[in-house]
Amino acid sequence: MEATAISDPRIGTVLQERYRILQRLSAGGMGVVYRGERLELGRAVAIKFLHSWMASDVSFQRRFQIEAQAMSRLSHPCCVPVIDYGVQDGAPFMVMDFVTGQTLRTLVSEGGALPVRRALGLVRQVLAGLAHAHAQNIVHRDIKPDNIILTEAVGLGEQVRILDFGLAKLRDTVTGLTTGLAVGTPSYMAPEQIRAGEIDARTDLYSVGVLLFELLTGSKPFVGEGSTEVMRMHQEAAPPTLGSLRSGTGFSPQLEAAVRKAMAKHPGERFQSATEFAAALDALPEGRASSESPTVQVHAPASSSALEATVPSRSKETVPDTRALVPPRDKRPMLAVGATGVLLVGLGAALLWPEAQETQPATSAPSPVAKSTPAPKQQPAPSETPTASAQATSAPEGTVPREDLPNIEQLERWVKEGKEWRRDQTLRELAKLRTQYPQSAYAPYLEGHVNFDNLRWVDGLDSYGAAMRNNAAYRTDARLIRNVIRCLVSDRFHTKCADFLVREVGAPAAPFLEEAVRSDPYANVQNRAARLLTRLNARR
Repeated sequence: MEATAISDPRIGTVLQERYRILQRLSAGGMGVVYRGERLELGRAVAIKFLHSWMASDVSFQRRFQIEAQAMSRLSHPCCVPVIDYGVQDGAPFMVMDFVTGQTLRTLVSEGGALPVRRALGLVRQVLAGLAHAHAQNIVHRDIKPDNIILTEAVGLGEQVRILDFGLAKLRDTVTGLTTGLAVGTPSYMAPEQIRAGEIDARTDLYSVGVLLFELLTGSKPFVGEGSTEVMRMHQEAAPPTLGSLRSGTGFSPQLEAAVRKAMAKHPGERFQSATEFAAALDALPEGRASSESPTVQVHAPASSSALEATVPSRSKETVPDTRALVPPRDKRPMLAVGATGVLLVGLGAALLWPEAQETQPATSAPSPVAKSTPAPKQQPAPSETPTASAQATSAPEGTVPREDLPNIEQLERWVKEGKEWRRDQTLRELAKLRTQYPQSAYAPYLEGHVNFDNLRWVDGLDSYGAAMRNNAAYRTDARLIRNVIRCLVSDRFHTKCADFLVREVGAPAAPFLEEAVRSDPYANVQNRAARLLTRLNARR
């Protein structure tokens, strides 16, 4: 992390004579976030800049501005708002509170399932914050344990803060900037969100249902081989019962029914508001006389304007010792450190999905010899055209040349496991290898897998392109080709992915495109794959 900070020209600069940038914390799909301080006041803040390549795009600038507008509307103890906004050297930035505490991700990772009453109390606070956000016509779109932090309010106990409204959508602002684009974190996305369809407050309530399920059982309701499988399960599979994952707890039928209703596939079958969801939790046998978290009142306003929520205000927090920071990660949008670590707010990235803390792995020092690519292990090279069996399953291990890079076995294991909370760390380690071994094809190949699992389409294409330039054998790899075809689901980036398949991959992509036309679950992927096949055939 020190190397990143030293090389970052923003470190030490002052923004508009108000904020000094002290440290780079993390980077996501839309921006880079720094720790800073408000001059004269000495107040710790988080500052997020839009990526430079996005800052030159008018639509991204507008999206970033809307995000700032969304967060500035928030005025609730359970939400973290934007406190300032500006532009520095053509790059827009927003300033937020620098929040300390423990994420629900850390809480569950370290202690497993929570006591039922505590889980219900925390979720009711989340619903209180969302009721306020929904009243401002804001839909969060990325509710998950990583985005919920617990702080201690003196005399009041645990206080929930909802972080990262970076994917927030203003329902009363018609921009078309996210139309047809699925944004969010796969493990917590509602079916309509996955399909890039119309979303509203009920989309957030689905995610709260998933969150409640995880707090009560210690497990996500849907776990599969990669993000695509998880998203398919959210659309098609019935969630397991709470009791099937945590036997002996004695969950009431009413609690089982409430979780099941929150996670209904069709929005019309879910709770219709945060108020209704909270009332259902209040009515549960487990939810009565809760003493394990502060009382939160979620109620309908006297007028018909919107939902309102009240919770106790929090006490003033102290600025943490930055030496305690772990390396930045994102799932998807922030940084957590142990039981009392530092959590960064507002990463605003559909593609940054950390889920838990992790120590950065040690990497072997590079050889004193010239930093060229290590000799690949002897493994069979891929055939020029995928066979029928290759079309049925992902390419087996060893169908591409594997290089004996430092720490590569651990990185291979991380890539194969595909754990969301470790993705950013994996990308950092692979980036180091690419710097040390610029002729490597295997490092950018693995990097491409992680980027596509994160739905970072453009970064994934860059990684795969580098792999194929360094070794043409990767043009025929089944997993690479299938990942690029997955990108055809994106209304924004499908053209880039289509061009990549035609110009960079070529003929080896044809059998996989035929497979997508026959069996892909998304109609737009089927249609685009069919058109792409026509383009490929015309080039032959």
